[in-house]
Amino acid sequence: MSEERDQRVTEHEGRNAATEETVDQMPKERVDELIAIARDETYEPPVGAEEFVEALRLVAHDRDEVFAKLQRTAADYQNFQRRASVNEREARELARAGVAQSMVTVVDYFDMALKQNPETATVEQVIGGVQMIRAELLRVLGTHGVTAVEPGRGTAFDPNRHEALEHSVVEGVEPGTIAECRSPGYMLGDRMIRPAKVVVASASADGEGEG
Repeated sequence: MSEERDQRVTEHEGRNAATEETVDQMPKERVDELIAIARDETYEPPVGAEEFVEALRLVAHDRDEVFAKLQRTAADYQNFQRRASVNEREARELARAGVAQSMVTVVDYFDMALKQNPETATVEQVIGGVQMIRAELLRVLGTHGVTAVEPGRGTAFDPNRHEALEHSVVEGVEPGTIAECRSPGYMLGDRMIRPAKVVVASASADGEGEG
């Protein structure tokens, strides 16, 4: 077996010297075969092939180090993916919990309103209760970055923030501006989640505004 290995190493050394063949140009099977021989610490290369075998051993060592680093990198990446997935799931759960806790206070206000005696409650009290609940709900939404968009009369119409329900000639309101806000819009941070529903003033039949 030793003579056979010596022959393969000697033949390849001679071929390499004659053709200047590089490791990159060798078939993978040949490289693996030679590296396997070089890894055998008990193997004594034939005379004249010592430098070649030593070079192969260095190549084998370098390749082992690169492969080990690749394995560590792959393992680190898999661990990172797992941690990222867990962190994302926990963040979503915390966000849902925060919203739920905030909304519970609004439910408390509804419960308070429902405890009123319907026989003695006045219209003013009912309206006041509804206003209080609305204010609390807006406060809760505000803690989560939600703000209301309620354009006033005469505000320039912005299709990115307003939805035109109708166009109408309105005395004292410039065409192209908002005559009435029917329903407020809402933003989450800088994102419009619902535009304000508005009536837009239009020009009169003669083409002039009613300003």
